Amino acid sequence: MKSILEYKIEEIAKKLDEILKAVNLLQDAILQLNAVIEATSMKMNERELIYSVTAEINEKLDKFKAESSKGCNLKEICTKRMEKVSFRILQLIAKNGVEDGLKEIRKQFQAVEKYKEVCKDESCMKNAVEVFKALERILERFLVERQVNMRKEVIQKLDPSLLSEELAKKLSSVSNPLRIRILKALAKGKKSYAELERITSTKGGHLQFHLRTLIKSGYVAQEEPQGRYMLTKDGLRILELLCQLEM
Repeated sequence: MKSILEYKIEEIAKKLDEILKAVNLLQDAILQLNAVIEATSMKMNERELIYSVTAEINEKLDKFKAESSKGCNLKEICTKRMEKVSFRILQLIAKNGVEDGLKEIRKQFQAVEKYKEVCKDESCMKNAVEVFKALERILERFLVERQVNMRKEVIQKLDPSLLSEELAKKLSSVSNPLRIRILKALAKGKKSYAELERITSTKGGHLQFHLRTLIKSGYVAQEEPQGRYMLTKDGLRILELLCQLEM
């Protein structure tokens, strides 16, 4: 026969289990709410992505719960873990972007492989992997579509009528590695001729020739005769353009 104290302890333990379940549900709800709030400040296509990911998570988690073995001792633990990881991915997408979400998904693929040693239910593991695969497909498709849209925007903004022979001359002035090294050196501040010789490892008439070309193009100026060299506003702009082309 159990004592009154033992009954009380069992009753308290049940209450604690109920409280813990309620706290877990509340945490999940807060995670979803935070993701939704963050999504409101996003662009329309990013907001639609969050909605798609949320719907996919709910659908795949429902399948995971429904098809998990009822007699499995790890079912509740695995379900809670899948829910938390899924909503962490959702938060990362909403807060940091798609790339961070993909990194987390790929990290979870590795984690699932480790759990195969513990879980012997192949269908359960397959459903767990499918949750992450489905999210990965959505995010990869979004990245491809975003790249396509970015290209369309660039093409739409291009105006071929603005291209001229003058532009070809401007570009030809920086079509030499040494001239680019000179611009990069001057981007860090004014330099004397001796300093440019040391930085570029070039001396004499060869360096003078390239400096004169940059000065003639309006990219470099000299403070005064025999003074230091410096980047002009146009020189800074052409350097920024070269950096963008490099990306």
